[in-house]
Amino acid sequence: MISRRTLLGTAAAGAAVVAMPGVLRAAPVKLKLSHYLPPKHQINTELNRWADELRKTSNGELDIEVFPAAQMGPPPRQFDLARTGVSDLSFFFTALVPGRFPLSEVLGAPFLFTNAAGKPLSAAQASFIGTNLREDLAAEFAGTELLYSVLSPTVGFFMRDKLVKTPDDVKGLKIRPTSVTMGSHLKAWGAAPTTIAPAEVSDAIAKGVIDGAIFNCEGGAAFQLQQSARKVSMFGDSAAPFALVMNSGVHKGLPKDMQKLIADTTGPEGGRRVGQLYDDAEAAGRKVFEQAGVEIIDIQGAAIEPFKKLADVPTEEQIAALEAKGLKARALLSKVRGMVAQA
Repeated sequence: MISRRTLLGTAAAGAAVVAMPGVLRAAPVKLKLSHYLPPKHQINTELNRWADELRKTSNGELDIEVFPAAQMGPPPRQFDLARTGVSDLSFFFTALVPGRFPLSEVLGAPFLFTNAAGKPLSAAQASFIGTNLREDLAAEFAGTELLYSVLSPTVGFFMRDKLVKTPDDVKGLKIRPTSVTMGSHLKAWGAAPTTIAPAEVSDAIAKGVIDGAIFNCEGGAAFQLQQSARKVSMFGDSAAPFALVMNSGVHKGLPKDMQKLIADTTGPEGGRRVGQLYDDAEAAGRKVFEQAGVEIIDIQGAAIEPFKKLADVPTEEQIAALEAKGLKARALLSKVRGMVAQA
């Protein structure tokens, strides 16, 4: 069995090799990138495309291998895989670790990423904004470098037989949320948040175990919700960040030219690029529901106000609790609103 001391010594030696100038490196720098999404998901395609780009522009000296489908660890552990160096990079969903990223959870405030007309921003716009918050969120990503965030503001009520138009329409109904924040919104509207694994949602709706679920069209199509959810109401209520992170020690140990390659292909513009992939996938997912004959409406404009008014109550409680802990949640919320207004 390899001891922790031996393992740390090997890691240190590896970092030293990584830091050598290219002319002295006898072999490519090999890094592991972990994520939990399936091989056919657009993020797996994008991460492999990015790895190919870095391999080409570095003349083969920077070699990133992508491990999809939670091969290196379960979804809630993806961040810690990168933080502890089990993987070198990870793409993960912050909402899968409730309370671990408290300021990131503030980005789920009701209708935060909607414009003055009550229409959700695109994922490309929201991801550009989210990635520009890296300095504000750095403390909760300690041990890693946040390369970009991806936020998809559009979600919806995917219901068996209820077309939701107002909060009254969900009172007393059992609905599966996407996050703890979304669960607090459902409670404020009088619904009963019910946790069910994504793969089980379609069957649970069909059998009446739950009345519906919060999803987006892309995810809903992936989990075959068009087979059981016949009424869909889309709106821009809540967004939670996905994030691509890199172990800080590995990042600092890279030669400057490799650090620059990574910086040039990630950051806010990288977030915008990947966000656009989510927009494209969402549009394709919506077509799946339309072609299946599912009734779809969009809740926008003045129609969002009753939802927002009620959901603002738990959000204010959330902000006050974070402020009491010394976290500048209110300033973050104000900053994002200003950025959204300029989008």
